[in-house]
Amino acid sequence: MALIFFPIERWFQGVTVGIRLLGIVFSVAAVHGADISTKLEDMEWDDRQQRTLTRRAIEALSMESNEWHHAESEHFVYHFSERWMAERAASESETYYAQIKEDLKIDQDRWEIKGHIFLFEKEVLWRSFVAKSGIDRWSGGVCSGNEIYLLSPPKAQPFTGTVLPHEMAHLVVSRFVRGHVPVWLSEGFAEQQGRRRFLAYTKPRGHNLWVPVHPISAETYIPLEELTSSSDYPADEAKVRSFYAESLRLAQFLVEDHPKQDFLEFLQCMADGLRFATALDRVYGVQYRDLETFETSFKKVVITKKGGWVDINPQR
Repeated sequence: MALIFFPIERWFQGVTVGIRLLGIVFSVAAVHGADISTKLEDMEWDDRQQRTLTRRAIEALSMESNEWHHAESEHFVYHFSERWMAERAASESETYYAQIKEDLKIDQDRWEIKGHIFLFEKEVLWRSFVAKSGIDRWSGGVCSGNEIYLLSPPKAQPFTGTVLPHEMAHLVVSRFVRGHVPVWLSEGFAEQQGRRRFLAYTKPRGHNLWVPVHPISAETYIPLEELTSSSDYPADEAKVRSFYAESLRLAQFLVEDHPKQDFLEFLQCMADGLRFATALDRVYGVQYRDLETFETSFKKVVITKKGGWVDINPQR
């Protein structure tokens, strides 16, 4: 789930950066850029196709204040009010889906049922849907199984932002990992992919964007035994920011600093109910003899003495 609190607009190198959830989740879009589109085939929607949707999706399509249109790409069906929304999202969605699978070393995809992406143009409509569906009111996007729901940025912004790859990471994990992945790992991986994939997508298109991460100090650092044994978000709101930032950095450390290891296997181990130390030993044990050794290496990377936001290289 992508969390959105009060948007704060600021300028950075000619780029509008919408900071959300105390800076933990970002929707970033360049002011100018080339149109992004992909081949879409329009669809006639009927009762047969409706049967593949969940109750939440059917409720969304039943909203009287929105006229839905439908189109499909190779892996996804898009539901939207204006075609430009689907054209922009389709190019990104297919790219993110392929790249996230690549990061997880997934080379065989037998999924035949297409995912569904619902794009809401107007915030008032999105808020109405959120209220009726029981989704957290601060959410700007959510993945539920094979469906993604998203508040789409205005047409003037050439990119959808980091929320779409974040939710796409959740969708990929739900497809290829059996069982329940702990929330810290699920959100950490989605945050890492949201940032990594968005920057990798926009940079070749001429946009040098910056998506900062909240720093982790020795005082705010959450010991790994505490972080990885948590089954929910921290009850202490003061720890939520550190929870997201450290979960992101831990996922990034496991994925990007250890490319030879099988992170998908690690996800499956955690979903199977193994403790973090056990799963770590099974997948990363060739490099770390125990949790203490791993944590020492991790703390050297993650703890900073700098104040304010820090920028971490997505292609380390």
